[in-house]
Amino acid sequence: MTLLAVDNLSITYQTRSGPHVAVDDVSFDLEKGQSLGIVGESGCGKTTIGMGLLRLLPANATITDGSIRFAGNNLLDLPVNAMQAIRWKNISMIFQAAMNAWNPVQRVGDQIIEAIRTHYPETSRAEATEAVKRLYEAVDIPGNRIFNYPHEYSGGMKQRAIIAMALSCQPDLLIADEPTTALDVIVQDQIIEKLKAIQTERNIAVIFISHDIGVVAEVCHTIMVMYQGKIVESGRREEVFGSPAHPYTQALLSSYLTIDGVFEVHEDQAASACAAPGELPAGLCAYLPHCRQAELDCRRLPAGWQEISPTHKARCRLCS
Repeated sequence: MTLLAVDNLSITYQTRSGPHVAVDDVSFDLEKGQSLGIVGESGCGKTTIGMGLLRLLPANATITDGSIRFAGNNLLDLPVNAMQAIRWKNISMIFQAAMNAWNPVQRVGDQIIEAIRTHYPETSRAEATEAVKRLYEAVDIPGNRIFNYPHEYSGGMKQRAIIAMALSCQPDLLIADEPTTALDVIVQDQIIEKLKAIQTERNIAVIFISHDIGVVAEVCHTIMVMYQGKIVESGRREEVFGSPAHPYTQALLSSYLTIDGVFEVHEDQAASACAAPGELPAGLCAYLPHCRQAELDCRRLPAGWQEISPTHKARCRLCS
C-alpha cells in the first residue's frame, strides 16, 4: 500500500541573485515498511525535499508545483494546525546535526516527554516517562539516563536519543537527514543497525537522505540519485548501485572507495563537481557540462526518462 506519493514537486528559493529552483519536478512513491535512499552531492536538493514534505521550508522558499499525498491526503492543502498535528505523530524527522539541537538546560527525557504529551495530551507524565524509558532501551541507552542533561551524553548517545525522540509518537514515516554525520565509523554502524532493526520491528517507512553511498546501500530498498534539483536515476538498490546507468551516478560511485570494489567504475567515467545554477543549459541535461560521454544529440535535445527495467530508469539519452 502506498503511504507517500510525491508528484511533480518543485521548490524555488528567492535569492539576492534571483529565483533558484532547488527541487525540479520530483516524483516518487513510498510504501509502508519500505525505505528510500536519496543520494547526491551537497546542494542538490535532498534536504529541501525532506523539509518540503513536512512544510518546514524557510520563508524564502516556495513550493511552486506538485502534490504530496500522505495516507491519501494532499499535505499541501492542509491548514497549518492540521499539518502541525501530522508532524512528529505521523511523519517525524531526524534533522541534520540534530544531536546538537537538544536544549542544554533541560533534561533530555523531559524534552521527549513534552513531545509525547503534546500529541497525546491524555497521557500522564508517569506514563510518558515509562514510554521514554522503553524507547531508550530500544536504542540501547539505559532507561535511567533520561534524567541526564545533553552535556552528559556522548555524541553517539545524543544521536540515539534523537532517534528515540523521532519514534516517540509512533510515526508511520521517518525522514532521516544525514543521521550519522560527525559520528565515528563504529558508532555510525551501531546507529545504522539500530535504525534497520527499528524499521523492521515497527514496520515504518524511512526516507534516508545522505551523501554517504555506503550507508544508503546498507539501509535502503530503493535509491534516487539527485543532481541539480532533479532525480537523474532511480531504481532498486541492486540496480542503481550494481548497474549504474546515468553518467553522474557512475561518477558518484567512482568517487566512493571500497575494499572489495563493489562500486568500482572505470576511471575515465569520473567527472568534476557540478556547475553553478546560472551556468546550466536551459532545457538540456544539467550534467551536460561535465559528462564525458555526451553526444551531439545531448547538446540539442532535452533528456527524458529512459526505462532500463520496470523498476529502474534514468534521465539520460545514452540509456535508451
